[in-house]
Amino acid sequence: MSETNETMASEEENTTNSQEDNLVEPTVLDSEASVDEQVEKLTVELKEEKEKALRAHAEMVNFRKRQEKEKGVWNQMAIKDVISSILDPLDNLERTVEAANVVQDGEEQDPKLKNLADGLSMVLTQFNEVFQRKNVMCIDPKGDTFNPNEHEAYGHIETEEVDEGLVATVFRKGYKIGDQLIRTATVQIAKKPSTENESSEKEA
Repeated sequence: MSETNETMASEEENTTNSQEDNLVEPTVLDSEASVDEQVEKLTVELKEEKEKALRAHAEMVNFRKRQEKEKGVWNQMAIKDVISSILDPLDNLERTVEAANVVQDGEEQDPKLKNLADGLSMVLTQFNEVFQRKNVMCIDPKGDTFNPNEHEAYGHIETEEVDEGLVATVFRKGYKIGDQLIRTATVQIAKKPSTENESSEKEA
């Protein structure tokens, strides 16, 4: 039995024991006491029993919530391990589709190559559908503000396509499940072209 299962079993046993401890013997009424005194005594005891029942119920609810939370964490960890192992092959599949769709100027795409690219694109779509069902999100931050918690900077690049400081190029997409990061996105950050480069372009 795993440590988590032992903990759950221990908590459940403690909750059961707590409920058993709350059980009391039936009240024996004092025949010499007045009816009002007996009613008052029974009312107090009934109130105490209600409070004990509410506490026991609250303990059980909290125990079930802890079980669900721990189960969710373990599920995320299992999915994270599986997704991590297929990300590199998935990257290669995306690059293959991109390469197959590249057509030189003035040329027509080979029908066989197009069919191959279309088939691989369908496979990528299926991967994305599985990721969505498992709450796995892709981090493709081109044009976004650099986030050191999710992005890994691979230098800067001079460009005017995006504003300075934003992500200009995504070399490798990132992924996360819920709030857990599976892999950072590898990016280049944009910076303004230097004055020397601008002067050279104008002279050219």
